[in-house]
Amino acid sequence: MNPFNTNNNHGGYYAPLQTTSSTAPRSRRKGPRLQKTNNTVLSQDGIPYHSLPNFFSFHSGSDAAVNEAGGPNVLNYADAGVGGRTVSGASLGGQWDLIGHSGVSAMHAVMRPFSDSILFLERVQASTYARMQGTSENGNKGEHFAWSTEFSANDGQWRALDVKSNMFCSAGGYLPDGTIVSVAGGQPSDEVQQGYDGIRLYKPCNGTRCDWKQDFNVHLQEKRWYPTVESLANGDLFILGGSNHAASINNERVNVPNFETFPPLPGARKTIDFPFLVETLPHNLYPIVHLLPDKNLFILANTQAIILSTSTWKIIKRLPDIPGPPRNYPLTGGSVILPLTPENNFEPEILVCGGATDFSTRAKGVASCGRIAPLSKNPTWEMEDMPFGRMMPDMAHLADGSIVIVNGADTGTAGFDRASDPVLHPVQYLPNERKGRRFRVWNPSVIARMYHSVAFILPDSSLLVAGSNPNGRPVEYGEGDFPTEFRVERFSPPYLFPHRLSEAAAVGLEGSDEITLEGTVVGGGGGAAPSGVDNEHGGGISQIAQGDIVGWPTLITYGETFDLSLQWYNHYPETVRVALIQPGFITHSTHMSQRYVGLEVSKRGEKMVAGTGEAHKEAGLVRVKAPATNGLAPPGHYMIVVLLDGVPVTEAKWVQLAA
Repeated sequence: MNPFNTNNNHGGYYAPLQTTSSTAPRSRRKGPRLQKTNNTVLSQDGIPYHSLPNFFSFHSGSDAAVNEAGGPNVLNYADAGVGGRTVSGASLGGQWDLIGHSGVSAMHAVMRPFSDSILFLERVQASTYARMQGTSENGNKGEHFAWSTEFSANDGQWRALDVKSNMFCSAGGYLPDGTIVSVAGGQPSDEVQQGYDGIRLYKPCNGTRCDWKQDFNVHLQEKRWYPTVESLANGDLFILGGSNHAASINNERVNVPNFETFPPLPGARKTIDFPFLVETLPHNLYPIVHLLPDKNLFILANTQAIILSTSTWKIIKRLPDIPGPPRNYPLTGGSVILPLTPENNFEPEILVCGGATDFSTRAKGVASCGRIAPLSKNPTWEMEDMPFGRMMPDMAHLADGSIVIVNGADTGTAGFDRASDPVLHPVQYLPNERKGRRFRVWNPSVIARMYHSVAFILPDSSLLVAGSNPNGRPVEYGEGDFPTEFRVERFSPPYLFPHRLSEAAAVGLEGSDEITLEGTVVGGGGGAAPSGVDNEHGGGISQIAQGDIVGWPTLITYGETFDLSLQWYNHYPETVRVALIQPGFITHSTHMSQRYVGLEVSKRGEKMVAGTGEAHKEAGLVRVKAPATNGLAPPGHYMIVVLLDGVPVTEAKWVQLAA
């Protein structure tokens, strides 16, 4: 069955979209655009990559400041055949594109360093599309289902990977050398072994023969279902909590109230008891964990928050409870550590948003967000409401230091067949705005992203959105109110359309497409239009700084000063910002080890002046300082992104940060 059928109105398929879309060019974009792909493309070494026939991109509304058709470009989700909540009455900003098929349900996702490839992981089930073909390096033969794929965001194709244990409801992260680690999982089946104590490694390699490796003699000390993993300052992985068997809600019988590390802790004790996970029953699965710059850990479970020392493994500070209901699975809110930058003196703040009011299919999505500075003298939760109630949100860093809140539902709770009323609009959160002005609502998708969805930033500064498997039983395409999703989307935030933002300012319409929704700004990119707007010549647009990173180190060390060579087009940028971004390991609204660290710019090449060739030669030089400590950024791999007058460069570059 063709999942991209555009001639029916079954939930989860694309119906014909009645939208008006601007023909203005995007700032830049690689990858599939309004194209069909072949069924199978062989890589250079003969390993097959796959994509589906009849693959179409779509646009769900334009973010142009002025609609040439004379009306707003807002898509009513009902046109796509599935009910959902939308905002109407304005052009909201951002663009959605369908870029491919994940091969497996994208319940978990993690990026492969030094690439644009994503590893998708799912549970063992018969409804997966991907199958192993031929012989892999792991010795797998025959045509059986695959439970993991490597997906290319550049061309929308995927490659089946071989796994030996059930990855369902697992966790993961990176080792400093770039090895991707998947730990924990689910029950055994006829096809694979149990994954509760599994440790699976995907090591860096050349070509396309990389695959998951598992030594069953190397495993976790405990069986874990729904644990959380966070990178420690030394690069080890902290593995916390979970249950030792599948459970909708944690309980004393299956609770695992301890933690361990990978590589294992030194000495005889390989796990450390953690009574906090007894105190916080029953809502403490996938606990919220963030590494703080002082190298200790912020942990939130249920409504309780603490700071755990990573030297003594003792609780050193109890923080106030977050107001509202519990924020962990199955009520499932989201969280992020806000950008650590020179401007905020690298002071950490944690943002926790959304969730469900209770464990019920009739529960309502929570609109409240709590923000706290855990290392401050008197930390308190500053509460503020999102424009929508939303459970199961994904909260991801964007290139400009803002946060996108996307996916999820407004009725029900996490778990199979328990939620409805999808929330379709991404919401931008602006950390540096004053309270009451921090949220922006953007254009909606036409795909309901329910339980088991993912979202994270790509090297081109867009957002990849995939997943949604809310069905407890195997289903075929189109079955159920919210079908299992294999379609992968790219959402391009308004900062990827600087000409459109400048057009609005140039003709005196900046902010004219904003409407209010319970005090929330709807539309726009969250700030002033890029510089370069020329209001003195009939409202025309002068030049906008856009560019590329053309020279960069692939290895940097703590405190090191290093140079980036930039090439820009149009004009010399007034402002240059540089940051390191780690997208993390994403599952169940938990973005493990996700991080945004701003870098200090110590020198810039001079602006070209007529007749001064030396200044022109250095114009593209930017000298920056790497993070000072491993508390700010653990050793490992990061994307380095540069913004020129608020516009991200064409592609972020991967670097390795090492001691």
